[in-house]
Amino acid sequence: MPIRVLALCLTGLLLLISCHGGEDESESTRHDYSVEGRFILKNGTPLNICGVVYVPGYPGYLPWELEDADELPDQLLSSIGEDIASIKMMGANTIRFWSTIRQLYVVLSEVGDLNFIQTISIDGDFPDFQNSVFKENLKAHFRETVDRIYSVFTHNDPPLIAFLIGNELSSASIEATDAAHPEITGYTGTHITTGNDLTATEAFLAEMADYLKTYEQENFGRVTLVSYANYLYTADIIDTPFLDFRCHNVYTYDIPYVRPGTAPGSHTGTLYQGWLEELLSRYPYLPLLVTETGLSVSPNAPHSGPPHYGYGGNTEEEQATCLVQSIIDVNSTILPLAGLCIHEYLDAWWKFGLEDSYTQDPDDVEEWFGLVRIVEEGDWYRTEMRPAYYAIQEEWGE
Repeated sequence: MPIRVLALCLTGLLLLISCHGGEDESESTRHDYSVEGRFILKNGTPLNICGVVYVPGYPGYLPWELEDADELPDQLLSSIGEDIASIKMMGANTIRFWSTIRQLYVVLSEVGDLNFIQTISIDGDFPDFQNSVFKENLKAHFRETVDRIYSVFTHNDPPLIAFLIGNELSSASIEATDAAHPEITGYTGTHITTGNDLTATEAFLAEMADYLKTYEQENFGRVTLVSYANYLYTADIIDTPFLDFRCHNVYTYDIPYVRPGTAPGSHTGTLYQGWLEELLSRYPYLPLLVTETGLSVSPNAPHSGPPHYGYGGNTEEEQATCLVQSIIDVNSTILPLAGLCIHEYLDAWWKFGLEDSYTQDPDDVEEWFGLVRIVEEGDWYRTEMRPAYYAIQEEWGE
């Protein structure tokens, strides 16, 4: 192992307990993110990502409809400001954004000392990812996203760790794309050149990542890291070691159901850690980031309890215990991970559209993953922290 990489490994092991990776933000305002060995670096220092997914989906507003808004209502903007400040106070150093809402970047800049990861959504159910019209439309979406970010960070130095191009593409679409284009086995571009052992879907992701990097460099003089958020159900049919680092969404309740033969983790003995270590073993010299993990406290789902919990039906105390255990699992794997992002900060009442956004459905598991709950107050809303918020704050605190 090269001396530089060995030094980073030793340094990283010492830094895993710290969400700030040993960096003093007051001494450096640069935002230079890179990859070396198993680590994502910020200004040359390993960064242990302690992240939270944030979508500003308050009742009466749909996140994707806010993306083209020049201004936001004062009440909504005030709530976004309080949320991002509270995420920072919880001890997080990174926010994973799904929406490309300009005001999110403005508030992030004002709060300061936070990094962000930007998800760029791809229609994961589209039947052919190599379709030329589909790809051109996606490139236009990439340009719009990049332009919006740099319209706020006009010094061309956003605290942007990485773009995630796509999240959990469906297995049906992956298999259909690969079957339709057996002749596509690789990609050669400006920033990314692969071998000839790729599937057509993997080559699509390589092409899209290369386009994104090229557009950003040509227009803003910067090349941001790019990855893709994979998950358990497609882990064996798609992987992206040709991107800057690997990402997986990992939930405790999926593992015994999808991969019951997973070996226990080397340190904690959990299947969660065991699955992470299996993922690490596939490409042991690339960073691996958990881009989602969480637990729903929806009241009307069956209750499973520890150690794997369930898809909904968990108590608030179980949510806190599970998420702290997931942090411990990530921080004590046999090889170090790049960190994790918790899904999610705010309950998502909006999942099924505008009319649905005004109430929280006790039967909809997806609306109850929040570390904080939304509470109606007068003509607007406030938030209340669940026990998980404080448990994570204690775990991530210095």
